Amino acid sequence: MSTSTIRRQHETTSIPELRGTCCSAFKAVIREQDKRLGLLYIQLSGVWHRFFLDAGLLFWEEGRCPDPDDDVLEGERYVDLGESLRVMGVPIQEIEMMDSRLTLQFENSARLVLRNGVQEVGSEVVESVIGR
Repeated sequence: MSTSTIRRQHETTSIPELRGTCCSAFKAVIREQDKRLGLLYIQLSGVWHRFFLDAGLLFWEEGRCPDPDDDVLEGERYVDLGESLRVMGVPIQEIEMMDSRLTLQFENSARLVLRNGVQEVGSEVVESVIGR
């Protein structure tokens, strides 16, 4: 059986192959200066996924785990989105990128919506809903 690695570099896309996979970690690099998010990492059913928004596009790559030496610059730090959104052990319901916005929806009603415009650095948190 062959498996394919999940990769996206699109303005509009979804990742239906991740529906139902369980979140065991979810981290992001945050810029202290403006609270915008840079790199994000989510571990779903034991597999790490690295993603970010740039110029209104989603860049998603399976397989890379967080590495503080490469990820975090001066004035930045990791934040634990898994704990703050209460999504540890919770399956993904939907991942969708459209109109410069990335939406991650979880089965416990937790939701994170990020936006990144063409000229912007980092992603703005548009909506953050804690899971039940």
